Amino acid sequence: MAPVISFRRATKEFPGAGGSSFRAVDEVDLDIDAGEITGVVGYSGAGKSTLVRMINALELPTSGSVTVDGRVTGELGERGLRNLRAQVGMVFQQFNLFASRTVAGNVAYPLRIAGWPRDRRRARVAELLEFVGITEKARQYPNQLSGGQKQRVGIARALATSPNILLADEATSALDPETTGEVLRLLRRINRELGTTIVVITHEMEVVSSICDRVAVMERGRVIEEGPVYEVFADPQQAATRRFVHSVLSDRPSPETVQRLREHFPGRLVTVWVRDDPGARAALAEVLSASEVRSTIVYGGIRELAEKPFGTVTFELSGDDRAIDAMVAELTARTHVEEIAS
Repeated sequence: MAPVISFRRATKEFPGAGGSSFRAVDEVDLDIDAGEITGVVGYSGAGKSTLVRMINALELPTSGSVTVDGRVTGELGERGLRNLRAQVGMVFQQFNLFASRTVAGNVAYPLRIAGWPRDRRRARVAELLEFVGITEKARQYPNQLSGGQKQRVGIARALATSPNILLADEATSALDPETTGEVLRLLRRINRELGTTIVVITHEMEVVSSICDRVAVMERGRVIEEGPVYEVFADPQQAATRRFVHSVLSDRPSPETVQRLREHFPGRLVTVWVRDDPGARAALAEVLSASEVRSTIVYGGIRELAEKPFGTVTFELSGDDRAIDAMVAELTARTHVEEIAS
């Protein structure tokens, strides 16, 4: 099956000062399959938003190509671009609702632009408001709504023309944790019940772990790592991916924390990766308990991702240096180990 979205050496440059140019997206190759939820993550300035705006052709590639639902965006005329954008809904961080329109009026707006007759618009708006759970808010205005309710309106509006693809640009970053969970469950429901392909820009691990099937990690305009969520985050191959994972997990001690730990734990400090491998975890426990080296847990964080455990645990190892070296070698044979203080 051909991917529904395909980037091939896609590059986007913007003009800079003094005749120079800035490359926001740099020769990206990426496929997104129909019916999946894909997260695009990375630090600020990595090129995430530009990449996603290339999907609905709000930005066209400077070179390379972007193919969406079988159509090469750079080859479409104005009518073709309008037709493409009608099949790609977008949900924004700051909601972008019309303050002067009611909830129903906001949801109806893209239908009116698309030329739907009034009766059909009313029926579709009612259907969408029921689907997102805010039927009773139809006559209210955005300033009367909570953040979560505003985002539900934004999602309903994005679904108005029954798009095949939904783009969510930091759609939950302005919401509290409880409301974030509600919106994520709604997005997952849209994916499962409507079969909508969803692309999510986020810096929040909760978003990725809750709903994403695959993840693409960006740095300096490039996709540096891509694949199933657990495989990428549990065994990151790139330094930027490792930094992102550990920054959002807070499972590894910072240099300042290491200094504080050293005041109470003068032995050698090693960080051990924990992954979804019961045999390996049992072997780790056996190594730690059987050795004459004394091991003390001093830091760590384990959580679930795709219903599988991952994270790190930092130990203080005390005893004979040769015995510690042998223990670290045994641990390294079973998982990734990093010595952070000796």
